[in-house]
Amino acid sequence: MRHLGMLAIAILMMSSISGCAPRAKPLDSPLVTDLEKGRQSGDAAFDHAPLGALLKAHVREDTAKVDYAGLKQDEAKLDAYLKSIARVDAKTLNRGEQKALLINAYNAYTLKLILEHYPDLESIRDIEKPWDSARYEVAGYTLSLNNIEHGLLRPIYKDPRIHFAVNCASIGCPPLRATPYSGAAETLDAQLEEATKTTLDNKRYVSLRENEVAITRIMDWYGDDFTDTSFDGHASSVLAYVARYNEAVSKKVEEGDLGVTFLDYDWKLNDISSE
Repeated sequence: MRHLGMLAIAILMMSSISGCAPRAKPLDSPLVTDLEKGRQSGDAAFDHAPLGALLKAHVREDTAKVDYAGLKQDEAKLDAYLKSIARVDAKTLNRGEQKALLINAYNAYTLKLILEHYPDLESIRDIEKPWDSARYEVAGYTLSLNNIEHGLLRPIYKDPRIHFAVNCASIGCPPLRATPYSGAAETLDAQLEEATKTTLDNKRYVSLRENEVAITRIMDWYGDDFTDTSFDGHASSVLAYVARYNEAVSKKVEEGDLGVTFLDYDWKLNDISSE
């Protein structure tokens, strides 16, 4: 596998642990060129069914928590899926297939990371540099989780809904879907819309008070992604973005001024055993 240059890793040294968003800047890597070629002429489809079977078996649809003990028994199946991600040729995948691949890769490698330390952890932050370690193979390149999210997904595809699709194995993170993301354009768009609404219409992530709304801290850390005019579906403000998906917030906004605060982030492991 080809490793990224030091510059590509250095631009992502700021970790989400600190509560500060790493910059969304394309990696200095030939992988970016491969992805560009795929967006121009790619026509292959990638099979995420193996991941789908694992998610269906081990993710609770109602709580989005993960049965890590059960998934540990199927770790070989997860490894086989990750090997297929490592081998895929990015030049053969169009925009939708690439975006779905990278989201699913992020989520699947996060599951793998947790399994490597389970059950001897209470939070992903118990692991040393969980987002910065370049050790995950995608399309012939070795990446970190930060590389995938902040060096590829955010700067290339410019879709703020990605923040509700990638999952950091924490209670405070937007829910992990029990189905993988699809590369089919219309299906992927519908899935991202559903993931966004599922998060922003949930009191765990958006809590409306008298004259104030408390919003998931993600929209504080990555606020610019929701308002930057270069991003698809951007809004005039973070509050305006939330109002699209939350009817109660929308109604309050129409009635008058509404203050905004951000919720504390719950980093506890999204383990089914914590229920």
